Amino acid sequence: MTKLLIISLLTASLVGDEYDFDMSVVEPDPYEYSGYLRIDNKFQKLRQDIDEYQNYFHSEALFDFSYFYEELTFHTSLMATYDYIDKKPKESDLPINELYLEAKLNTNHTLLTGKESLKWGKGYYFNPVAFFDRPKDPAQPTKSREGFTILKYNYNKSFAGDLKNLSFDFVYLPSTKDINKDYYKLITESEDAHNIAMRLYLLLYDTDIDIIYNYSSVANEKIGVDFSKNLQVNFEVHGEFAKVINEEYSYLLGLRYLSDFELTLISEYRFNSKGLDKEEIETSPSIFPFIAKDYLITSLWQKEPLDILYFSIYYKYTTNIQDYSGQNKFGVNYSFKNNIDADLSYNKNSGGTLSEFGKKPVSDFIWLQMTWKY
Repeated sequence: MTKLLIISLLTASLVGDEYDFDMSVVEPDPYEYSGYLRIDNKFQKLRQDIDEYQNYFHSEALFDFSYFYEELTFHTSLMATYDYIDKKPKESDLPINELYLEAKLNTNHTLLTGKESLKWGKGYYFNPVAFFDRPKDPAQPTKSREGFTILKYNYNKSFAGDLKNLSFDFVYLPSTKDINKDYYKLITESEDAHNIAMRLYLLLYDTDIDIIYNYSSVANEKIGVDFSKNLQVNFEVHGEFAKVINEEYSYLLGLRYLSDFELTLISEYRFNSKGLDKEEIETSPSIFPFIAKDYLITSLWQKEPLDILYFSIYYKYTTNIQDYSGQNKFGVNYSFKNNIDADLSYNKNSGGTLSEFGKKPVSDFIWLQMTWKY
């Protein structure tokens, strides 16, 4: 038996030498890419119109590409959209969401220039501290958003102890009629400006903390702080606070919980001191979303109920705390094996005739969304 074992080991050694190769010479691809193709169709019931029903079609394509060369990273995120509503002009757009070059100067220092979506903040539906980001759409909070053209320096260092990680961002954002036009119009009110944001990130006592300062040569300064903490493995709490110096403030408190039977609960409360109260909403002609002082959004997502593989059901309720109008959303989701997701939901706006959701032109709609990811 011993002789047989020795012969086997010698044979394996010889064979191993014949086919031996050095894993260090196997290099990863110098590029990565991903994206999706999406088709949305909303069949909408109108409150007041010549037509009782309306069909809204939206298609969208996203392509993310990164190329790596030594300490340099080139990244771009391109999107194409097409919209059509019955009896209205067709619309299309080709935004460049991101286009930047990042250089890792050494272990701790990184420099980036170009267009990037920073994604600051801990909130799922809202981000009051995201001073250099476009606002999220709470109806589609994970949707890719267009960034701004910036220059960013980052310092990052890890530690052993109660403070596990420290990161510092210095971001410069110019705003003119030619560069960052949306920021130029909305934030600096059509004045050329130099805008700076600094963010200090700390992983302290297993708590994620951001401290943010925003300076502008024409607009008021802003300060912000956010946090995220896992109280248990399946229970997380988070919050954000943002203040415009000498003006309004806003904050957010939220939680995320995952049960043993894979039910996910996400709930967030947002307050904005500049928002409208009930009486102001009733007299306001604006139908711009989320104009009130405070909102509560709660969603429940059950994965694979009754052990049905790749299938989920969910419910989401958005409430305007000022006038108690809101939107109910009931949906089902199925993931096919060929990377296609199907999402079907029924959405209903409810409330008094002068409330925010009660006076929206659409009373309720069926929303079908098909997504192919690659």
